[in-house]
Amino acid sequence: MATTREFVDFWLENSVHADEQFGAKRGRVEVDRLVESLMRAAEAQGFTKKQVEDELGSDIHGFIRASIDRQNESEDARLRKEK
Repeated sequence: MATTREFVDFWLENSVHADEQFGAKRGRVEVDRLVESLMRAAEAQGFTKKQVEDELGSDIHGFIRASIDRQNESEDARLRKEK
């Protein structure tokens, strides 16, 4: 069985991506949906909210928002290099 960290890393890699290039930045509602999705998936795999918070911190929403922002920055840099 995967550790909480392995599960969280896998979920983030497969569920949290950069915003669409020409779309609006995802807002609170969209990030809240990702948090809910993460917690449902974690529970289905036998992990508690506390275990997820131990890995990501108590502000899961902030962690996911920061993850999206990092991916946006990375994607922006990649697109600038292509030009």
